[in-house]
Amino acid sequence: MKKMLATALICLMALTALGQRNATLNWFGYVRSGYHYTIDEDAGNTNEFDIILTCIGLLANINEYSEVFLFAFADYPAVSSISFEDSTTASKKYFGILDAEVRFKPVEGLRLGFGQFITPFADEHFKSASFTDFIDRGYVVRNSPPYRDIGAYARYHHSLVTVQASVTNGSGMNTFDNNNAKNLSGWAQVRPLEGFSLMGGLSIGKDNAPEDLAEDLRFYSGGIGYQYGGLSLMGETSFKDYKGNTKGALYASGLYDFKINHDLLHWVTPAFRFDFLDFADDNRMDRMTFGLAFGFDERSKWLSMFRVNYELVNSKEGNQPDNLSFEFQMRFD
Repeated sequence: MKKMLATALICLMALTALGQRNATLNWFGYVRSGYHYTIDEDAGNTNEFDIILTCIGLLANINEYSEVFLFAFADYPAVSSISFEDSTTASKKYFGILDAEVRFKPVEGLRLGFGQFITPFADEHFKSASFTDFIDRGYVVRNSPPYRDIGAYARYHHSLVTVQASVTNGSGMNTFDNNNAKNLSGWAQVRPLEGFSLMGGLSIGKDNAPEDLAEDLRFYSGGIGYQYGGLSLMGETSFKDYKGNTKGALYASGLYDFKINHDLLHWVTPAFRFDFLDFADDNRMDRMTFGLAFGFDERSKWLSMFRVNYELVNSKEGNQPDNLSFEFQMRFD
């Protein structure tokens, strides 16, 4: 813990020095706090207040070709959105680095990155935790390669297409690599018509077991999206091929942003999502999420927002607890 805080302090001091040498510093951050009520017919109902996520980030533009990106979190010592994103069972750290990149932009539209970053695989991966349409991410993220990893990538963006490819350790964020294998991942999105997008991803590599025990591990994803005015529709699926077994996940969601002309309330957003996740032995978990969000800043609902989510969960293995969640989020840029 002390070592991580010391590292963060050194990074902060270094970037402050960069700012004094005419680098452009752009700070951003957000806090997500909530209350959760779990309805469990077998074990009984439970409830708790928690800090869902607290993050702060910095983009330092060194010159027109070079920049540094740092993104860190302070996490409550319990299962949280960080643990879901990184496909682990629980997060026990109070502080950690999410992204730590040096970026080069040799030509317009092209970016080369080195360090720790989001693995290019699915659209749900690229959404910031402060821009997610629901309090919990879709099951597609749980059926994906490590949410963040250490390595190098190349990203090209054009008005009609975005492509990103990476080579990484395959071990996940803030984690040592246990073998010499490297994972190759790629994601592409095409936008042939205004508001309409198609996307797909691929990840090929091995698990993070020691060298002589590492097994082949592959993931595939595909999605489609449509936006028109305040309407947003999205569907995405992923498949995991591991040790001869294939596991799938899918989500489909829709929402509508109603603009409200009021001094206090500026946005009202009803939302619905259906998703499922396949487990071993022909078991599957289905979830329906009903959401309602209220935005209190006319520039963007994400800057100051309150929302309610109700999750109905079903599984072949028996009764699963339903979840009622309330969340307040505030973000600064």
